[in-house]
Amino acid sequence: MPSVPPIFRFATCNPGWESGLKAEMRARHGEAVTPAFLRPGLVTWKVREGEKLELGGPLPVFAHVSGTSLGMAKTLEEVSEIAGRCEATPDRIHVFPRVLPENGFTAEEWESLDARSGEIAAVLRESGLNVDFSPPRHGDPVLDVILGEEGEALFVGWHRHDRFRFPSPGGMPRAILPDDAPSRAWLKMEQGLHYAGLGDPGSLAGKTALELGCAPGGGSFSLLTHGAKVLGVDTGEMDGRVLAFDDGKDAAFSHFAISAGELRIEDLPRRIDLLASDMNLAPPVALRYIERLQRRVRARTLLLTLKINDAKMQAQIPDFLERVRKLTPGEVIATQLPSNRKEITIVSLPERR
Repeated sequence: MPSVPPIFRFATCNPGWESGLKAEMRARHGEAVTPAFLRPGLVTWKVREGEKLELGGPLPVFAHVSGTSLGMAKTLEEVSEIAGRCEATPDRIHVFPRVLPENGFTAEEWESLDARSGEIAAVLRESGLNVDFSPPRHGDPVLDVILGEEGEALFVGWHRHDRFRFPSPGGMPRAILPDDAPSRAWLKMEQGLHYAGLGDPGSLAGKTALELGCAPGGGSFSLLTHGAKVLGVDTGEMDGRVLAFDDGKDAAFSHFAISAGELRIEDLPRRIDLLASDMNLAPPVALRYIERLQRRVRARTLLLTLKINDAKMQAQIPDFLERVRKLTPGEVIATQLPSNRKEITIVSLPERR
């Protein structure tokens, strides 16, 4: 009888975090998978014969996208041929670079990527594979085409969309860092809001957000532009544009120029809709402040950035997630956003897409 071809799984991540991703896969699947192909931002594993890995559920924290590897293509025509190996006929296509920029794409780079995506999709359609770029729905099979460096073969894989996966190609929210943003925290907040399903304009209108570690104001500026009233807590100096923000509606900023440990519950309004944190503290310390406040304010949405500066903190990520789960009835999911450096983002919402 003909031998069964081996199965390979793949996952993408921020460059430099491949070892963390491999450690997560090892913890999940043990000897059932063996690392195979490796490039910055991309890891594949060979599945041991006879093993059947469950691909649903939350992705590894360090993974942007995860699925089944189909092969490498030197030409667009080969992409069409390789796509035929997919277990389910894909009706969506995601085209994205292997290395996602930590400062996001510029408008020109998005335009170039869109053009490349259209070129690949056109060839697939000519071959009879009717794929489009609309956001995938739960259960939709998605063809992943990963772009490498100039002259590098295209990596082709596929995954099935579910509520744990960000619906945009590569797990890359479509947010462009403004040249005049108060800080990179603007991009982290924007990507976090998109990941939480709150990326639309006006998504926080009428809501009150409490942000711990807000200076100099990049994250607060993002929250304000989405319509929130923002209470910022930080001893650092705030950007003048944040302090003076006025959208002609209800969005406004109030500064508590104190540490999170000095913040008094009685000084806060009765309702806090979103609790955000980007404090430059070790996670165990940051979580103590978050726990104290969340047990009183009961924010419906949590958007927390935790610093993961060493292997010790990385190994404690499951414990950190468990602590956050005790603070909210909502589903808790963690990821490393493309804009995250030595940190992860934890999101909790009562309901997710």
